[in-house]
Amino acid sequence: MQKSNLINNKKQIKFLTQKRASPPTLKAQLKLHKTDIPIRPVINNRTEPAYKLARYLTKILEQYVSLNNYFSVTNSANLANDLTKLEIHENHKMISFGINIPIDETLHIVKTKLLQNNNIQITYQMLSLLKVILYQNYFIFQQKIYQPTQRSPKSSLIAKIFLQHYEDANIKQTYTGNQPLQTQQLPFFLITP
Repeated sequence: MQKSNLINNKKQIKFLTQKRASPPTLKAQLKLHKTDIPIRPVINNRTEPAYKLARYLTKILEQYVSLNNYFSVTNSANLANDLTKLEIHENHKMISFGINIPIDETLHIVKTKLLQNNNIQITYQMLSLLKVILYQNYFIFQQKIYQPTQRSPKSSLIAKIFLQHYEDANIKQTYTGNQPLQTQQLPFFLITP
């Protein structure tokens, strides 16, 4: 953090340092709305060393990276509103995808987007901090520390950046405007004939 003087100062470094850091904990959340009541694993990252830095960097990234959001919704209420306006026929299907965001590819995308509007020093300082945050991927469960094989983004902004890039590269080109809806929210889904 001390080498990132273009995006934070000494006062902020003191605030962004987690005073009582501890490994994130894994808890189980029951999905009561589904049959057989499966378990959703939930990791509470609030005590991890980079938690405050991740929140701060998300705010900074929002200022430096512009997203087009062609197919994005801001929340579930807007999504429900958009869905009520659709004329959905029997042959339409809603497809939902659970997505693992590839961290290395997303870092490359962030670098490209940052370099479009910022100088190289700010870009590399932000990427350096982002790597620290994104590669801190571990949790504690029953007094044992685990590291998942899949790294996951610590913020929805990182997921949005990847999904925006994916949409621009793969979906936007094929979207003709006469399809009912193609929208992004985590998890990613699409309604198609």
